[in-house]
Amino acid sequence: MQTLAPQLDAIIFDYGNTLIEFGPSQVNACDRALSDALHGMFGPHDFDRLQKIQHHERRSPYEGEFKENDLTGTTQSLIRSLFETDANDDQLAELLEVRFNVMVSSINIDPTVQELLERLSKRFRLGLISNYPCSRSINHSLAQHDLDRWFETVVVSADVGHVKPHPKLFDLAVSSMNVRPEATLYVGDNWLGDIQGAKRFGMKAAWIRQYIPYEDFPENPGDHQPDLVVEHLSELAGLAPN
Repeated sequence: MQTLAPQLDAIIFDYGNTLIEFGPSQVNACDRALSDALHGMFGPHDFDRLQKIQHHERRSPYEGEFKENDLTGTTQSLIRSLFETDANDDQLAELLEVRFNVMVSSINIDPTVQELLERLSKRFRLGLISNYPCSRSINHSLAQHDLDRWFETVVVSADVGHVKPHPKLFDLAVSSMNVRPEATLYVGDNWLGDIQGAKRFGMKAAWIRQYIPYEDFPENPGDHQPDLVVEHLSELAGLAPN
């Protein structure tokens, strides 16, 4: 780590399963809350089928041109699949609010994250890039836990229209911070979106293995290797020793 640190001007983080846990437990809580709201509006339905549809929704942006989902559209599509009807505007608005609230409420912050960001901020410029189809959820969550103060830029896929590994997200972040990709370390858990995306863009990459991901992508022949593999976020404190 000490050999890498002098090469860096900035560190950009992923959010879910990097700075916070957002794995199978949190995803299941989101699906349950959505299911409960749908039950109240439209009646009984097959929860297993709902989860299969949701799993497909979460995976689909990583195919083809890496386009992000439209949350309103995918919510309406889910209703059609489960109930063979359309939601009206008020119902859609209520369901989107349910999805927002449960995502935000499912997040807990380890106190050591704040300590790490404070330590790193004394040596490096910090940013964040997140794949999530609702930027309001990400920005509210960051503000709620007082994390937003550490980041010069926050790029969310919902605002870009693409997901990592698409280069547009990385380009927006480094351009906003006015830093060079080769002098930037990207920290994330997703092998495809984070590690391959960052390395293809010319950044250095740290692969964090702390949490169980809800989306797992295998390593393929010819994939880039990370510059660091860390088992716990706290290990990054070694980049900025006291």
